[in-house]
Amino acid sequence: MTDLWSANTIAQLRMLGIKQKEFAELCGYSEAYLSMVLRGHKGTEQTRETIDTALRKLKTEREIYI
Repeated sequence: MTDLWSANTIAQLRMLGIKQKEFAELCGYSEAYLSMVLRGHKGTEQTRETIDTALRKLKTEREIYI
């Protein structure tokens, strides 16, 4: 089951137009692991922090404020 954090993260990635595979590489994860995290099957609070940090960095680089 997808929670609010996951849904928000997925929505932001779509708005940024970045593929999950590319974002997984930015986070240092495999695409399969990122998918499991975003679907709520894997991950820890540290995993979420890593993803949030990578997402903030990406938005800053692209100068997008979502």
